[in-house]
Amino acid sequence: VPDQVTPASDELPLVDGTASAGISTSYSRGDHVHPQQLTYDNDITATKFIKTGGLATEVLCANGDTTTIDSKISRTYNSVTGGYIRLCVFPAGSSTGAPYIQFQVTCNTNAMQTIDLVPNYTSSGIALYGVFTAPSYVQDIYNVYYGVDQLLHTHTGTGSAAIYSAWIHIMSSSGMVTVTVSKQSTYNIDRVTEILTQDIVSSITGTQTKIPMTFNLGNGGIIGNMLQVNPSDRNYNLYSNGIRIGNNTTNQSALYLGCSTSAINTTQAGQWEISKTSDNTLTINPSSLRQADHSVGLNISSDSSKITFNGNELVKVGIDQTINGTKIFNGIFQVNPAGTYNNEGIRIAKASNGLSQIQFGCDSNQTSGQIQGQWAAGIMIRQDTQSKEFVICLTSDFGNDDRGLRISADGNTLSIDNQYIQSSPNIFFQYIPLHPL
Repeated sequence: VPDQVTPASDELPLVDGTASAGISTSYSRGDHVHPQQLTYDNDITATKFIKTGGLATEVLCANGDTTTIDSKISRTYNSVTGGYIRLCVFPAGSSTGAPYIQFQVTCNTNAMQTIDLVPNYTSSGIALYGVFTAPSYVQDIYNVYYGVDQLLHTHTGTGSAAIYSAWIHIMSSSGMVTVTVSKQSTYNIDRVTEILTQDIVSSITGTQTKIPMTFNLGNGGIIGNMLQVNPSDRNYNLYSNGIRIGNNTTNQSALYLGCSTSAINTTQAGQWEISKTSDNTLTINPSSLRQADHSVGLNISSDSSKITFNGNELVKVGIDQTINGTKIFNGIFQVNPAGTYNNEGIRIAKASNGLSQIQFGCDSNQTSGQIQGQWAAGIMIRQDTQSKEFVICLTSDFGNDDRGLRISADGNTLSIDNQYIQSSPNIFFQYIPLHPL
């Protein structure tokens, strides 16, 4: 058989050559060639295969159009037992800058949650700001049912050497959770690193700072800084000026002061509340001490006729009342009698020991005890007979039967410093020198 192929040492192979009929002394190398979507115009140059001004993020289509490459970073996590997902890291830096990144989180039971993060870089370090939206479904007390219930950050180092990490906490049984980078600024992109590079973890260490969740204000929420209302209608008859707070389903309404900055359904030490209760009573009290019987705090009855403080009535219009404990009035205390006989003026009852007194010239800063020059008038016990006399004397003379102006228990004898001035039924008047020489 004649040699139909010239050895390689004698002949260069044809590149993508076309075989001819008959006997050939050459062979084809047969390189594999990809088909290309090109239009031949009889003027092919190397530069015609490169789009002028093209970007690395663009793809040239067959018809000559361009489209961008969608390079969104996305990762799916299994949140059966819940845990923490690190969104990204903000490395240390001392120069100013404020890059921006947005994440969107979806799980199998909730609509999308959006997280916006802006690390504000200064010469002193990083201040991390964020907006964190609640899912579309929350429980009546504004607890998140499933999904992300916390946005927080941790950091290591201090000042311009601090490195911040942003985290979200996924509730258990949220199913497969997908976190996607939905937006990112092209400014200072080197200051947002390690994006979604870590698996879900059960716990995190270090100081944790929460960023409050923002609820749909139709369902409740948190507003940062300050809220001011400027009424446009000042007609008080329409009750349309200022702030209006409606009742809940149990006919209650409240305003809370000193509450948590990161939650809308908790109480903390020092928190107070002004409440309209289900029985239409207005109460002011610490949230932790709230009582259904209104025995704590300041309370005004539903018809505004009674004011109580810690269960003690201060004012009850048109009703006889008892005030317990010590009350101090500054200025003038005036009584305008409306009755006659034994129900006009001031009435002072007896104590358990049978005594009843008025103190004059006492210490304005104390509610008991005596000071020099203090006087008393009232029922006192005579030491020798144990009878109860009406006495006016210095409080320093208490227990001394020879001092003060005294009226005997039967009302028949008047004496001063134990010297009789008048006695009944044998009435007599006698001049007695109080300080004989």
